[in-house]
Amino acid sequence: MKNLSIIIACYNEQDNIEETVLRVRKTVPEAEIVVVDDGSKDKTVDVVKNMKLKNLKLVSYQPNMGKGYAIKQGIINGKEEIQAQVDADSQFPPEELPGLIKPILDKKSDIVFCSRFIKGATVEKGSLTRMRRVANFVVSSFTSLLCGQWLTDVNAGFKAWTKKAMMDIDMRCPHFGYEPEIAIMARKKGYKIVEFPINYKRRLEGNTNVNLWREGVIIPLFLLKTKFFR
Repeated sequence: MKNLSIIIACYNEQDNIEETVLRVRKTVPEAEIVVVDDGSKDKTVDVVKNMKLKNLKLVSYQPNMGKGYAIKQGIINGKEEIQAQVDADSQFPPEELPGLIKPILDKKSDIVFCSRFIKGATVEKGSLTRMRRVANFVVSSFTSLLCGQWLTDVNAGFKAWTKKAMMDIDMRCPHFGYEPEIAIMARKKGYKIVEFPINYKRRLEGNTNVNLWREGVIIPLFLLKTKFFR
């Protein structure tokens, strides 16, 4: 569909980025694709430059600034009013983009969070460790408490929103706390959030860039600041 920007933030994803971009293009052929390279040290940028696809935009900078920073650059540089975030490793299948953005197209929501833990969702065996399940539950529960809406999978990297809402929310978090920040600020400003069931898969190649111990300390402190001082 037209009037859609797909944001793919990546860091050292040379083995995954081409396949993910091609799957996005096949699923939504007319959409703008904005790849944001967050200071990669491998050949991610070269891979994207060599793809030569129509309506593919590359935003690249050094040094690595964090995923929240990268997503905000995608929001700013994406020209379309409806935008969606797709992780570079395709654990959240790009083929499900039409379902993800449907609540926005139907004027039923301003922001859509996918979830691996609601009716209709599936999780491929071995794709999600017990530690990550626990960490996600803790962050989602804490975020729900602060924003006043029960959300089951805040950290899932497959979301959609209107650019207008996101510019109004004014994301300030450079790290992985940007996702609960969106929830808290959206509710503060009166934007509607709905959840969409996703079929979660194994990562294509490589390892995740999420450091659970580091994020487990930083995120709660940032969210308390967001809730009570913004």
